[in-house]
Amino acid sequence: MSIGLKASALFERALDLVYPQNLYCLCCEDTMEQSRIHGICDRCAQKISWLDHDPFRASLDEFAFDRLMSCCVYGFYPRKIMHALKLHGKPYIAKNIGLLMAEKARLECGAFTAAVPVPSSPSKLKKRGYNQAELLAKVVCRELGVPMWTDALIKPRDTASMRLSTGLERRNMLQGAFEVPEKACAKVRGADILLIDDVVTTGSTADACAMALKDAGAKSVSVLCFASSARAFEEKDLDAKDCEDAVN
Repeated sequence: MSIGLKASALFERALDLVYPQNLYCLCCEDTMEQSRIHGICDRCAQKISWLDHDPFRASLDEFAFDRLMSCCVYGFYPRKIMHALKLHGKPYIAKNIGLLMAEKARLECGAFTAAVPVPSSPSKLKKRGYNQAELLAKVVCRELGVPMWTDALIKPRDTASMRLSTGLERRNMLQGAFEVPEKACAKVRGADILLIDDVVTTGSTADACAMALKDAGAKSVSVLCFASSARAFEEKDLDAKDCEDAVN
């Protein structure tokens, strides 16, 4: 085992000691049986709208990616989990969510050359200290047995806040925001890419990433995320609270 792999293994063991896995539900934070490997208790799991279809399938012609695999709808509990991962400094949550995402990819029976995490801009990476998509991709790649290419896609500049922007406005703002470095073009050419992100709402970020990868010669780009919204409303009955949380 290389020094780098040994260090990584030791780091993960230390995390398990500091943040014991599956003692508390990621949603309600109540104690639960440690046999629940995904970190979500049965009661909360029943309140999440799990997806068994591609929520973007009716409008894939509008996007550069070929399909979207999403575990659930971006409602109250998935939003709480993602905020903990992205905003509240709990990167260890990626282990639980990554396992769910890997299971989703297995159900779709896809064959992928490599996984590529949606990159963060240098300033956001410096502020947060980690890229949540890369943490998720690490777990997914380990479970699926595919390599992770962190150098295949970069976001060299910041983009303005898109929280209140429409899907079309977001897509315009993200044009040219992602790039495939010249040194990575050879391996991207002809590859079936699994693009990893935490949440897909309007599909604008995934579209911009897929466009950059396909411009560099990627054969296909499949998107894998934990939660998605927007298009899912057309095919799934959601309560008012889920709809409100998904669009805010």
